[in-house]
Amino acid sequence: MDESPLILVVGCDALTERVRAELTSTFGHEVRAVWPVSIDSEDALLAAGVKQAASILTLASDDGLNLAVALRARMLNPSIRVVMRQSDPLLGEMIEQNLANSSALSSAAHSAATYAGAALDPGCFFALHFPAADGQLLGFTQWKAESLGIAGLTVRAAEERLRLRILATGDRLDPPESAVVGKDDSVVAFGPIVRRASPRRPPPRAARSSANTWNLREVLGWPVAAWHHANPVMRLLMVCAIVFFSFSFIFFHFGLHKTWTAATFNVVETMTNVGFGETAVTRAPLLTFGAIVAMLGGIVFTSIFIGYVSSALTRAQWISLQGLRRIRARNHVVLCGGGMIGRAVIDLLTAAGNRVVVVEPQPHAGLIRRARERDVDLLTGSAHDDGALDLCDVPSASAVLALTDDDTTNLEIALAVRARSADVPLVVRVESAAFAEAAAAIFGVATFSPGALTAPALAGLSRFPGTRGRVRFAKDDHTIGQRPQGATPQKPPAEICTPLCVWRKGQTVQIRQFAEMEPYDELLFIVPLSQFRR
Repeated sequence: MDESPLILVVGCDALTERVRAELTSTFGHEVRAVWPVSIDSEDALLAAGVKQAASILTLASDDGLNLAVALRARMLNPSIRVVMRQSDPLLGEMIEQNLANSSALSSAAHSAATYAGAALDPGCFFALHFPAADGQLLGFTQWKAESLGIAGLTVRAAEERLRLRILATGDRLDPPESAVVGKDDSVVAFGPIVRRASPRRPPPRAARSSANTWNLREVLGWPVAAWHHANPVMRLLMVCAIVFFSFSFIFFHFGLHKTWTAATFNVVETMTNVGFGETAVTRAPLLTFGAIVAMLGGIVFTSIFIGYVSSALTRAQWISLQGLRRIRARNHVVLCGGGMIGRAVIDLLTAAGNRVVVVEPQPHAGLIRRARERDVDLLTGSAHDDGALDLCDVPSASAVLALTDDDTTNLEIALAVRARSADVPLVVRVESAAFAEAAAAIFGVATFSPGALTAPALAGLSRFPGTRGRVRFAKDDHTIGQRPQGATPQKPPAEICTPLCVWRKGQTVQIRQFAEMEPYDELLFIVPLSQFRR
């Protein structure tokens, strides 16, 4: 018999397969799949060896089934460790508090931190709350040293400037404080997520050299742009009305020998009131004919104008009822998809003080309430076929997130955003790993899969309660672990590991050596997975 601990995996969807792949890629344990299972049956669990198992992961898409199977397994084996997939993070937290030796993880809440981190910092590739769900948002970010302005500095000086923990320069993991950061080095750093501008964004326009200096292009730029964006029918109507008014003005000015101002008044009165009561126009047939033409023309143009305004008001009312309106803002975040992940991301972004514009065809009641309270701007429409993106002022946004539950829809949104702005940072939810890799390489967008972000954490929790996720840099995968310290701080048992920070007296403190820990600190660290791979 194999003496390695037995891990049971319950479920049959894509997330379950990802977790099984994570578990089987490392050694030191045995993995068995259990499916199908039912709430009131224990035969499948007994057949899989639940009484001898060290842990069980219930990963079905049904939260109730996951909880029922976990409780049944605990009844059959009181010492088994339980790891559950729960969509409601609050329920998961209550389960952890009341069920010993258990962990519950929400895929939406877990992955939302990374989506929010990537929206604030385009270089962020993984983010998490530390020490708990209501803690500080921390993340791993990767930039060129030149973009960060730390080229030529020592690692210590660079960390002081960035207020981040530098984990790698190029392929060098955990460089010493005295190492010099090269100009072309790719720097991986860890610390609090802050809004960081993407180097792809064009620099702001230079300020005028003098307050009295006017740039004619700037002065005339907005009327020209407004003219080009106006409705073509309305533009033709305006041109025709101006030409007709000009001819009528010339007719009255020279035909009746009116002053310029009187001629202008008579034309306006004729076109709007169907005649101005002047009998002089009946003295000559040509004058009479000209007045008749002006009156009829006034009727035509006034009717067309009234019809156009009525149509515009009707459309504006319909758009208002649909929740669509033009958003005028700068440095806002546009979020397409207000599902479970979207709502979690909204909470993180608004908590960080960001203005969020949400595009969702079927908003949740809580999202509608937040829109009424002016906490977010809600557009009730589809981002890829209702023209809602045109109302969001995408070129002025700091980031756009496509977080619907359909990969194709998210890609359509990403391409629509790229058509409107070639440099705005894009964060896209893509479930398929191959699809995500291709989209990132071809279209230059940041793609993340909730399953890929969550699976390593679930797999790690089956054996190590403090597992927080996994990141890849410096040509290796690293597991993120969290470990509470007692009265005597101790280094994690892994042979190779790197400290990140500790939670001490209500704040995050970055450390470089485990010797810097103090009693009762909450430690966050990373462990290279190469030492555990098969």
